[in-house]
Amino acid sequence: MIKAFFKRLFKRKNLLWAVGGLAAAWLLAWYAVPWLVPLPEGLLHPEERGALVLDRDGGRIATLPGPDYYHTEPVRLREVPDMLLKATLAAEDKRFFSHGGADFLALARAVTENAAGGEVVSGASTITQQLAKNANPPVPRSLPAKAREFFQARRMEMSMSKEEILEAYFNRLDYGNLRRGPAAAARFYFGREMARLSLAECALLAGLPQGPSYLNPLRHPERALERRNRVLRRMREEGMFPADMVNRALQEPLFSAGTEEERLPLAPHVTAALAHAGRTGEVRTTLDASLQRGAQEIVKRELDRLKGHHVTQAAVVVVENATGNILCLVGSANRNHPVGGLLDGTSLLRSPGSALKPFVYAQAFVLGAYPGTVLPDVPTTYRSAHGLEAPQNYNKSYMGPISIRQALACSQNIPAMRALDTFGGTSRLLKLLKNLGIRGIWGDAAHYGLGLAIGNAEVTLRDLTGAYACLARGGAFLPLKLEHGVSAPERPVLPAEACFMVADILADREARMAAFGDEELMNLPFRYACKTGTSSDFRDNWCMGFTREITVGVWVGNFDASPMKQVGGMEGAAPIFAEVMRLAHRDRTPSFPQAVPGMVRILIDARTGKRAGALPLPRAHLREEWTSLETMPQEATPADYDAAGRAYLDSRYTEWFTGPSCTAADAYCLLPAAWSGESPRILVPADGSRLVLDPEMPGKARRLKLRSNLPAGAVWSSSTLSIVQYGEEASVLLEPGVHVITVRHPELNLEQSSSITVREL
Repeated sequence: MIKAFFKRLFKRKNLLWAVGGLAAAWLLAWYAVPWLVPLPEGLLHPEERGALVLDRDGGRIATLPGPDYYHTEPVRLREVPDMLLKATLAAEDKRFFSHGGADFLALARAVTENAAGGEVVSGASTITQQLAKNANPPVPRSLPAKAREFFQARRMEMSMSKEEILEAYFNRLDYGNLRRGPAAAARFYFGREMARLSLAECALLAGLPQGPSYLNPLRHPERALERRNRVLRRMREEGMFPADMVNRALQEPLFSAGTEEERLPLAPHVTAALAHAGRTGEVRTTLDASLQRGAQEIVKRELDRLKGHHVTQAAVVVVENATGNILCLVGSANRNHPVGGLLDGTSLLRSPGSALKPFVYAQAFVLGAYPGTVLPDVPTTYRSAHGLEAPQNYNKSYMGPISIRQALACSQNIPAMRALDTFGGTSRLLKLLKNLGIRGIWGDAAHYGLGLAIGNAEVTLRDLTGAYACLARGGAFLPLKLEHGVSAPERPVLPAEACFMVADILADREARMAAFGDEELMNLPFRYACKTGTSSDFRDNWCMGFTREITVGVWVGNFDASPMKQVGGMEGAAPIFAEVMRLAHRDRTPSFPQAVPGMVRILIDARTGKRAGALPLPRAHLREEWTSLETMPQEATPADYDAAGRAYLDSRYTEWFTGPSCTAADAYCLLPAAWSGESPRILVPADGSRLVLDPEMPGKARRLKLRSNLPAGAVWSSSTLSIVQYGEEASVLLEPGVHVITVRHPELNLEQSSSITVREL
């Protein structure tokens, strides 16, 4: 008996020793060994936000990706919405606040499910264990790796609070599409802050870390929806939210209406350029976030309207004239388009069409022309480096004698080339354009020829917008800026008078009517300057314009340079320009450049471009026009008109005037072939002559032959001297005294007088 008793006691003692040993081993593993294991390496290096891009007011635009290409936005736990926190616990670790790093109930469940399925179908890693995995460098899945995660999880549970663990966990979660952390994920998938997410949206985010690629809602929406609903049902089962609230969330679509627009990145071409430059820290830009967002929406809406016209892209630049700051830069309408969607349309070299004409006329104003200067808009052949060229106006019609005001407002090609040829030439215009910051023009004057006036060069939208801003600024050039706080001194490029005259023409709706009719597509409630441009075959169209405060440039076309279907500037770029211009002035009172002190308004005859003076001219042809003292035109004289009051046209207008399309015969007439059109002059005796009669000469040398520059048909007369005229020959018999001799051509309505003094020796 005694022997059996001791035998049983010995066995029980062994069992107790075994149990005690297991308990000691467990206590050692649970409480002591973790202190021998270092914390995950990543916890020693907290997640850092990539460069933060701000708008002009300090508002967030974007976070740039870090060196690992992830967009990371660290958050504090208190910033994570309660719905997202609970959804994450339901999806990953519902007993997080009650376990010490390992959930043995979940482990038992996982073992049972995996054994029943014959494969690994469920895991049991807690949030703390997942944090250990995410905070370590990636390693293959293995038993030693799982053991390390277990001990590191225990170490964190013993040395960190639950709140600290959760915060570190959220900031290292991969939500797919290179977004790390819930803040970056919320902005990417929904275009909103975390605090504005719905319960269904929180559940979607909570489910993604389990398989970011497999559950990617943009590529596999059906998988993401199934996972989201599973998370929602778990939340209902756990009583985290009322059942009816969860049921409503289950009925929500994966993405609500408008999410796609909200998800569009703000100023992606600006942020991409900053990322490419390797910028770090905070980068405060000059962008107006509200204007940028509105312009992107306008571009998308207007291009939807043009879908049937083979228009796929557009670009917009908005500049604050006083500073040169870029307030808005839309590089493309569709970054996902397969043909160059990622390109920045504001930096591409494209043909500007008529958008360079304002600078042709600004140069002309510098060299003596003014808005009333008359140019011939008639069929013309020019010699260029490429041979003879016969350019046409866009509408293939001609207006004959046309003022610079009407030529620019109606965008006629022939007068622009004539103005360039007459005032300064191509070399001077090239220099002006380069001084205005237009850098894409590489050739010399011979390469471009007079075609430079109508857009045979290539420019970028950004440079061209800066050049127009210089006009709005009164001729002072400022480089465009995208970073806040960068400054540069103004550099004078054009006289303020020339800039004002160009601006006044570009704002003249009445002058445009001859070509564009009375329809005002833009219908803006304030005065603005505007110029459209369309390149050959409708490959590009532009709309550029400004008030004193803001300059807006718009380009519309295709990045592969394929032609649009009959879309000109007024149909393509102008509607975008108008809406953006209206939006840009929503918080500022628009004004318009004012005339420079010393400039005057004069009354002119629009047919000749000369001052009306004292001549009784028909009111129908009288116009008021701006000019400076340096560009003051000559006064009209009778030599400019025939006897019926019609203005003379020289031989350059013959083909146009005699053609079937000319309807101006009551206002103009051609100069006779024998008449050069110059002002009439008496050649002999010249005005102011002092003549002496010599008594020793036969007849005292009293007879003098009269000569003028007028053609045949001139008639001579004098009230104090006797004149004899035979055909075209005329002579006068001189007498001492002061006399006036007059020559007149009745047909040409030309007359000139000469005053002479005669005395005897």
